[in-house]
Amino acid sequence: MKKRLGAAINRQLLPAVAFMSLTAAIATAGFATVRFATNNLLEKEARNDAANWSSYLSLNISDLPGIAEGAMPSPATQTFLRNASRMSRVYSFRIYDGKGLLKLRSDGADRPTGIVPTMAATDGEHSPVLSGGEPKTLVRRGKAPGEPAYYASTVLPIMDGKRRVGWIVTNTDQTERQANFFAMASSVSLIIGSMLMMAPLVGLWYRTRQKRLAEQQLQDLSTRDQLTGLLNRHSFVEEATSLLTSPDAGGKRAAMIMLELADINSISQMYGQAALDHQLLTTAERLAGALPAGTRVGRTDAARFAVLLDNIADPMTVLSLTKEIFAKLGTPVAWNDKHIATAVHAGIALSKSDGEDVEGLLRSAGLALRTAQEQGSPGYGFFNPEIAQDARRRVAVQRAVAEAAASNGFRLDFQPIYNMRNGELTGFEALIRLNDPELGNVSPAEFIPLAEQSGHINKIGAWCLQEACKAAAQWPAHLVVAVNLSPAQFYSGTLIGDVQQALRNNRFPSYRLEVEITEGTLLKDSELVLQQLHTLRESGVTVALDDFGTGYSSLSYLWKFPFSKLKIDRSFVSALDETQRARGILRSIIKLGHGLGLSVTAEGIENAKQYSTLRDLGCDLAQGYLLDRPARVEDLAAIIMRNFSKGLQRRPRESRAAVAEVIPLRSSQAG
Repeated sequence: MKKRLGAAINRQLLPAVAFMSLTAAIATAGFATVRFATNNLLEKEARNDAANWSSYLSLNISDLPGIAEGAMPSPATQTFLRNASRMSRVYSFRIYDGKGLLKLRSDGADRPTGIVPTMAATDGEHSPVLSGGEPKTLVRRGKAPGEPAYYASTVLPIMDGKRRVGWIVTNTDQTERQANFFAMASSVSLIIGSMLMMAPLVGLWYRTRQKRLAEQQLQDLSTRDQLTGLLNRHSFVEEATSLLTSPDAGGKRAAMIMLELADINSISQMYGQAALDHQLLTTAERLAGALPAGTRVGRTDAARFAVLLDNIADPMTVLSLTKEIFAKLGTPVAWNDKHIATAVHAGIALSKSDGEDVEGLLRSAGLALRTAQEQGSPGYGFFNPEIAQDARRRVAVQRAVAEAAASNGFRLDFQPIYNMRNGELTGFEALIRLNDPELGNVSPAEFIPLAEQSGHINKIGAWCLQEACKAAAQWPAHLVVAVNLSPAQFYSGTLIGDVQQALRNNRFPSYRLEVEITEGTLLKDSELVLQQLHTLRESGVTVALDDFGTGYSSLSYLWKFPFSKLKIDRSFVSALDETQRARGILRSIIKLGHGLGLSVTAEGIENAKQYSTLRDLGCDLAQGYLLDRPARVEDLAAIIMRNFSKGLQRRPRESRAAVAEVIPLRSSQAG
């Protein structure tokens, strides 16, 4: 009985044990197979992640070669690296120079995954992974404290053109992915053998899904502004172009609005970069909230935003929306315990009339924006064709200035200055001229501001000093030459050297050189200007305050700065023909100058009435068309000889011989 019972049990137990053994064998084989397959997939994915991220950095960070050579990354680059790391599995990276020395590191070992901490340069550390000098990817298990359990290190070269200047080593955290893969492997290994075939398929599906997510993240990085989340300029142009050229656009009209925050650099300087980022982000949020749903909006520059409105009814609709935008953006932005207010300007361009494509509309809106900035209130305006003409003229003049600065293509004319008490010639004012083959004669009032903006004014100013001293060195020794200085020359750091070199090269005595500045020069960094003016005065150069009575006239300038002369602006002289009040103003200016021990010059004298009035008021010196027009260098000898002859007639007969010994010799040299 017991034997039969045991046999029955054995008959039922053996198939179960065999099945269990087979199941265990299948599960073991399945686990090993899935482990092997998923290990291969994981390693390939880790290499792809790290290689793609490092390649993306190499293509999108312009100053990467500079960082490899020891320069610190710019704030924009640091922000880009942080944002890129948040959207990837990168937990740290290293940048080495071409010799393998560590130049920049981001050690995320003790921080949450994906956050790039403050970067710091460390010299003297070598990387063993750079041995061999070839790009590579190594999949590793973390051993040091703080390292991920499983990560991939990728080494890629940093190229500057065809020259390799360094290496970037990227570490990507694969711990979560490994855990997910092996959790899946453990589950699959418990399924019946027929389901074993599904493991590679599941791994393939997961890899494809992860790859699609990574591609989407990279797509977002390449199409979106990383701070505001708005479209970047390239993507904005693409989407706007697609919208304007779609079949649904038909004859519908669109409008481009270009907005810009004013003087954002001051926000960064006063409150820090974080405050500026907050300001820009808040502006983007307010702008998006003020626009109709589906409106294309992008950040096209550091402080510029572009909006494309399609299917507008009429320009008044755009104007009304612009006013609403201004109302929202004009509200101060709260930052800590401060409220930061920023002015906004906008330019509006309409399709069909102001531009044929998106780039054309952006240009027209940008020109309208600049006009709105120059005109001030209300701060916005529509594009008109005259703006484009002005812009073309501006570009042409900028080109002419650049070419003339490169080839010394300017010319100096000289206007005589006379003593009003005895009528004798005292010197000349050097006046710069520009004659372009295409534009003809260009006024200094037009090209000097552009030269200042483009940075050419320092070279032009140095040339003027050289040429003026060179010409004046041929004149009689009692004649001076006056040269106008631009405010930009005082901020260049080279002005004193330029003056000294002009005097030295031409062996020209400093007391015969007079420099003229306007009151606007004194408004910015007056201490810097004051130091240089004192240096010039100590060297013997005379300093004159030009255009006195206009702009920001202040008595503090007259006693604080070392002036020797005041020049009355021509607007006061011409006013003598229109009102008697001008006489009283001129009398006050002349008395003020004499009271401070300064000589006074009147410029722009065009008729005898103006001359006689100024002489009666005690003005010292005069220049203007009534006396002499500006003349070429080759014509100055005749002017000097003519005034010398007149002087001889006024001098006592006994002094003529002594004077003739000096002046005729100088005059013949001038000719």
